[in-house]
Amino acid sequence: MKKNRNKLMTGFVPGLIIPLVVFVLLYFFSKQEVSLSEYLQTLWQLGALLKILSLCVLPNLLLFLNFYRQKYDLAARGVIMATFVYAFAVMLVKVL
Repeated sequence: MKKNRNKLMTGFVPGLIIPLVVFVLLYFFSKQEVSLSEYLQTLWQLGALLKILSLCVLPNLLLFLNFYRQKYDLAARGVIMATFVYAFAVMLVKVL
């Protein structure tokens, strides 16, 4: 059973999806009556979009720790890879 879940993609895919889900939940709980595109545009103009997206990656830490405790090393590595994808994307946007 452990071998079936201990795959790189088992951690990589949730590591990419969870921060997006957290961001959408933040949008729905923000109590603003604006569309998602207007919300994104406002955050971009305020310079807060990248900061909020960076904070949305924090739940990946819990996912990583869960995989690490279960000795799913490949899955934990996948979560780290997904986190680095977000980090590189933020760096790229800041440089450009």
